[in-house]
Amino acid sequence: MADARTPYGDDYPTDLSPPTPREEVHNRRISCNGFVREDGLYDIEAEITDNKTYAFPTSFRGDVTPDMFVHHMKVRVTINPELEVVAAEAVTVAGPYAICPTANDVFDSLVGLTIGPGWRRRVTAAIGGRHGCTHITELMGTIGTIAFQTRYGEEARKRRARLGSDGRESSAQQEGSASVLANSCVAYAID
Repeated sequence: MADARTPYGDDYPTDLSPPTPREEVHNRRISCNGFVREDGLYDIEAEITDNKTYAFPTSFRGDVTPDMFVHHMKVRVTINPELEVVAAEAVTVAGPYAICPTANDVFDSLVGLTIGPGWRRRVTAAIGGRHGCTHITELMGTIGTIAFQTRYGEEARKRRARLGSDGRESSAQQEGSASVLANSCVAYAID
C-alpha cells in the first residue's frame, strides 16, 4: 500500500476542511489497476460500484437495499506498447435495468483505438450513447490515465534497471519523458 505521509511537510494541508453537517446518500467506488503481461502487452482493469444509503423500490430488481450495488461493472482493456487497444471486455454484474448487460456487446468496438489525445471523444463515439453504458463509458477516462501510468512507469522501470546502481536518469532522458507530458499539469508546465 502507498505511504500515507505527505512529502510537502507542513506547507500544504493533508485533508479537506471540516464539512457542514450532512448525510451521506450515495457512494461510488472506482478501482483501476494496470498489469504488465508476460507477452509484452498491458492489461488495464477497472471496476465501478454505486450504492445508496437507503432502500428504494425498482420494477426490475424489487427493493434495492443499502447493502446492494445499484451499479457494478468491470472492464478489462488490453493495450500494446503503442497504447493501441488489442482486446476489450466488459461485464455488468448489477445494473438498474434488465437491458443493462447488453451494453457490453459493443465494448469490443474499442479494439483498434489508440489511447492519447481525443481518447474520450473516440470512446464515446465507439461505445457511448444509446447502445452503451454511461458508467462503463465514464470508466474509460480512468482507463486511459492508468494505461499511461502503467506503460510509461514500466518503461521507466526498465530504463532504471538498465542504468544499474542508483537508477537515476540523465537530464536528457528526463527531458524526453517530460516532453510527452508538456503542459498536461502544473508540474510539466512550460513557460
